[in-house]
Amino acid sequence: MKAIMIFLAVLLFPVASLLGQSEIQKYAGTAMPYPSIKELPILNHEGMVPFYINHLGRHGARFPTSGKALEKVRNRLILAKQEKRLTAKGLELLATILQLSENFKDQWGKLSPIGEQEQKEIAERMLSRYPELFVDSARIEAIATYVPRCINSMDVFLSSMKKCDSSLVIRQSAGEQYNTLLRFFDLNKPYIHYKEKGDWIPLYESFIRDKITVTPVMKRIFLTLGQETELESREFVMALFSIAAILPDTGLPFDMKDLFRNKEWYNYWQTQNLRQYMTKSAAPVGGMLPVAIAWPLLSEFIQTTERVIHGQSDNRVNLRFAHAETVIPLVALMGIGKTDIQITASDSVSIYWQDYEIAPMAANVQWVLYHDQNGQVWIKILLNEKEVAIPVATSRFPYYQWEEVRKYFEQRIMMSKKILSNSLNEID
Repeated sequence: MKAIMIFLAVLLFPVASLLGQSEIQKYAGTAMPYPSIKELPILNHEGMVPFYINHLGRHGARFPTSGKALEKVRNRLILAKQEKRLTAKGLELLATILQLSENFKDQWGKLSPIGEQEQKEIAERMLSRYPELFVDSARIEAIATYVPRCINSMDVFLSSMKKCDSSLVIRQSAGEQYNTLLRFFDLNKPYIHYKEKGDWIPLYESFIRDKITVTPVMKRIFLTLGQETELESREFVMALFSIAAILPDTGLPFDMKDLFRNKEWYNYWQTQNLRQYMTKSAAPVGGMLPVAIAWPLLSEFIQTTERVIHGQSDNRVNLRFAHAETVIPLVALMGIGKTDIQITASDSVSIYWQDYEIAPMAANVQWVLYHDQNGQVWIKILLNEKEVAIPVATSRFPYYQWEEVRKYFEQRIMMSKKILSNSLNEID
């Protein structure tokens, strides 16, 4: 009974600390910089000795991945200026957009200085929290996707560790050979079909029409309205939101948040949060397909952990650097804090599922393995460096017996394979 009560008490997903993050900044969703961590709590309880960390990290804060949104806004503003339709705020916005166009040249998708700092601090905290692991020339293995911001995130993370302890033995590699593990979202045909043509699309578009009221924003920028169609206005405002959301990640001294009221920011975030939920997590419309595709990575996590437990690997840490599209499905597949919750009503998603809690920039999942005083193996799971719950009974939260967790994860993998098999049959 005690174990059940503890399980119920921690089942709900814990609210991550957002020290240093404004309420508005949360509404950047997965574009939100990594939450500041001001304190370093003691994570290891008496009698528990850590011996291994298995880690997945998202790349750090970055520049925009393309210039599409910037071009859409810039072209509309330049035309309106020629027509003498811009307000004072509109003219100010055009000057900002033109400056951003210059600043973003040759920077598309790159890791920013803020992203580098995020990775550096996460690495330093890992060494500080688990000093027992980083002794005797500890071995660390790291891999990354072929995407430069992931490789750069790995490089910064490892160089920070090496700077703290020059005796560390580090092996690292990156490339397309890791696509099966870290970019499964690019490889699964049923999922690609769902993402491009799935039933989530009309639900999402309807939600945008309901939540995004463009007229107040347009009035702040344009002296006269009506030259743009309703669709053009909505696309303009959505592009403007996306630029404003990513700016804090770049480290550039620009701020466009005053263009929007808090309620408008919130409504924009709701639309993006819904899109993330429907395309990457456990939305009923997806039938768990976006989650099931993460099973190869979960399986590899188990395998690497088992090799260490049974003395077949001398790694103290395994690190992986990938994307939000990697992190969100894995977290849901693991059942962390009910991130796999099934929510039918679009308007209710933001109440129970928040993307910024799961996958801000530099998001990470850590399995920390321990031996207790009797030599038994326990696991503690962290999401963004916070202890989290999974639906496995334990009398010793935040620790779970490894064998019980492994069995649960293997059941989730079997479920995933069945879902994917059925989905493949449906599109053939």
